[in-house]
Amino acid sequence: MEPIWEKSALKIKVDGRLWLVIADLHLGFELDLAKNGIYIPDRTQAMIDKVLSLGKFDRLLIAGDLKHSIGLSSGFRVRRFIEAVSTNFEEVILVPGNHDGGISSIIGDYCEIKSPRGFPLGDSWIFHGHAYPSEEASSYEFGIMGHIHPAIPIKGMGKVPVWIIAETVCEGLPEKVIILPAFNDMLGYGDLLDMKERGPVFPKCIDPKLTDVLTLDGHYMGTLSFLSERKNLLSLT
Repeated sequence: MEPIWEKSALKIKVDGRLWLVIADLHLGFELDLAKNGIYIPDRTQAMIDKVLSLGKFDRLLIAGDLKHSIGLSSGFRVRRFIEAVSTNFEEVILVPGNHDGGISSIIGDYCEIKSPRGFPLGDSWIFHGHAYPSEEASSYEFGIMGHIHPAIPIKGMGKVPVWIIAETVCEGLPEKVIILPAFNDMLGYGDLLDMKERGPVFPKCIDPKLTDVLTLDGHYMGTLSFLSERKNLLSLT
């Protein structure tokens, strides 16, 4: 397993196959912004380009929230994305997230859809994070999830996306959980230092003293408990 720093993605090699793992694309999020009077161009092609820019992989695994609207209003964007990227992978797999309701009627045969409770890949259990993973997840060394859009507030910069490597304290989970930054870098981010409950895993199932926070490019910031104690001091200087 190896992070692709600055790109919010992991590469994992299993049985000679190289997998690309990403989460939280939220295709069609622009439609929600438009409802609130904020208009930005369609970002679907940007997401396609970002995936294809990461290099040659055999398979693509999306750990939830491929689309943004819980309904089907973003269906055209989702189909366009899946059709475009599927030609570059032997297989595309989706572990559905809380925004992916009804997605099977959109993506057809271009993508295999797994259980919302997760999917095994090598020594890792991949799930989105809005649903508790299957019981077998506890037999895997790592859990890999999204859902949180993890970020740390830095004075002068706003909320900065980060990687999370956490030790878990709940039964039925892998010993460690890696939380991916959102692949779509134009989304809002959750404030890890003031995080309300975000599903059954985070934050109640992680030990903040044993949870490491890294910048998008891989620099170590400290443990979650250390940063929480100093949240009013985090700045550019």
